[in-house]
Formats: sequence, structure tokens, C-alpha cells
Amino acid sequence: MMNKGRWLLFVLSFLLFSGCSVKDTGKREAAVKTPDQLVSEAKAVIHEVSIHDVKRMVDGKEKAIILDVRDKEEYQQEHIPGAVNMSRGLLDFHIHELIPDKTAKVVVY
Repeated sequence: MMNKGRWLLFVLSFLLFSGCSVKDTGKREAAVKTPDQLVSEAKAVIHEVSIHDVKRMVDGKEKAIILDVRDKEEYQQEHIPGAVNMSRGLLDFHIHELIPDKTAKVVVY
């Protein structure tokens, strides 16, 4: 589960913080990044947290969004109170709706 959570946090961070850089050559062409570059950039902005850290965030009413990317059935069986559920299959299409505040911490599990 922890490896799955780390991977999902990577994907979410990638979605939020990635993009093509633009070279200013007069005609504005996008620079293509290698997979290694994308992974390196994503790892620079990802901070892994323990379940104890998440509990402290929730108990301290920290500005954090708990994003549960499991299927709806799994979420309904058990989840962290206040968590937002969005399955991985829909995440790409709705991430901007779920996380309008780009300054909030996002915990993915």
C-alpha cells in the first residue's frame, strides 16, 4: 500500500507541477523532456509523509487535502474522515476541480 501511495503521490505531483518548458527562440517551441528528467523534477517536489504525519495534519486542521484514489467501493468500506475520493481513472480529468487551491498540501493514498 505504501508503494502504491508513493507512486500515486508522484503521479499527482507530476500532474500538478509538470509541463513543458519553453525556449525563447523567437518561434516559441516546446522543449521535450526525457522521462528521467520528468521523474527527477517530480521527486524534487514530492515529500513522503508517514501516517503519523497525516494524523498530525488532520488533527491540527492543517490546510491539506487527503485524496483517496482507490475505487469507490474500497473508499466506502473505510477511509480517512474528510478524505476526497476520486479514482485514478478519473483523476486526470478532474484534478483541477478537486484541488483548486494550489497552495494546499495534497496527501495521496
